[in-house]
Amino acid sequence: MEKAAVICGQDEGLKACFSDITDFKVQFSSADDIPSDAACVLVSQELSEDAVRKLSAGNIPYAVITTDSSEENEERLLDSGISTIIKLPMSQGLLSRHIKALIGKSDRRHGGTAPDLFSGMPVSDGQRGAFTVQENDFENIYKFVCRLQERMDKQAQLVEFSFHSRLKKGQLEPGALEDAFSIIQKCLRRGDIVCIYGQAVLAILMGADEAGGRTAAERIVNTYEAHCCDSMYDMVYKMKEIS
Repeated sequence: MEKAAVICGQDEGLKACFSDITDFKVQFSSADDIPSDAACVLVSQELSEDAVRKLSAGNIPYAVITTDSSEENEERLLDSGISTIIKLPMSQGLLSRHIKALIGKSDRRHGGTAPDLFSGMPVSDGQRGAFTVQENDFENIYKFVCRLQERMDKQAQLVEFSFHSRLKKGQLEPGALEDAFSIIQKCLRRGDIVCIYGQAVLAILMGADEAGGRTAAERIVNTYEAHCCDSMYDMVYKMKEIS
């Protein structure tokens, strides 16, 4: 089982966020005692300055974890050179996916021979619904789809699902975006692509014309309203053709 090292000092609240992770072995450590066999490292924002300096010089992929989900805080972290940010709390399933993505960076960094590489690639990822990607990968995938459209006689649609609060403005409540994302991802086809992007969910509907895209988007909105009828948020969408 892969090992993920977490550097968060004595912050019991952050430690609790990892209590139900079972896909990976989570080991809490200090910046001075990172396990040599760790596949990735997650560092609390409060301890990130010294730890990130050491991690940047090594080959272990890392992310900074924070409970401050404000855009201002995210901008500060990005400006300091930190590219991977995980905002807690979030669902255990989504947190596991973030860790898996970091471990994937470690696997790609260490490389391997071509036969080993291809033999390790699964024929199917076994995931229901749309293919999930990380926010920092989405723009490159969108550019790739734009180029793909130039060579294929098919359409594709970009759909942005956002959320309007019935009670107050501001950040979404913890877990609300992840719950909606799960519904959207499962409602789409395996050939589609979906991503949490800031406070919204972006989806690329491959091979869909405008009518087909609107049908899919409205089905997702209706499904969200049926499953989250007690939610304080209304889901809305905007769509444009990718060309």
